[in-house]
Amino acid sequence: MSKDTVFDSTDRGTLRPNLKPLHKKGNAFNPIELPHFDPQITLPDYISSDNPIALFTLYYTPEIIELIVQKTNKHIRLPKNGDDSSRARANEWYPIYSGEIYIYFAIQIYMTLFVCNEIYDYWNTNGLTPIHPISAEMSRDRFQELYIRVQLAGNEAIGPYNRVSNIF
Repeated sequence: MSKDTVFDSTDRGTLRPNLKPLHKKGNAFNPIELPHFDPQITLPDYISSDNPIALFTLYYTPEIIELIVQKTNKHIRLPKNGDDSSRARANEWYPIYSGEIYIYFAIQIYMTLFVCNEIYDYWNTNGLTPIHPISAEMSRDRFQELYIRVQLAGNEAIGPYNRVSNIF
């Protein structure tokens, strides 16, 4: 750690420049010049920075995934046309489980890395577009239904997740 930096008081993993606050006002923006320091990543000892699954589960703990599963399974989506939509995808819903949430999130991450014009393109097998490995993990219809139904919100949480749950 450079002598010109200090740990942030709210997060021991964040370094801040050790400078006195400015007390002057003005009508022009002049960006502050920060001293150069090498970034350091501070992770718990049991987490390897080379393991993306471990990094993911650091934020999405099994308890949070189970909470998402419960909220998603409680979310009821009715067909738009009421009784006229007997073949609507919403009628074919079956409850989700935690493994499927992990796959859903993995597909969402994959889609940010390999961008296609349409969601359909990820499951297209006409030979004009690349074949994406996610099509073997979840059907397009199931993905689109989860895209509509996955719930990250609510105020029923208790314990350490109560504050996060009440934001939404």
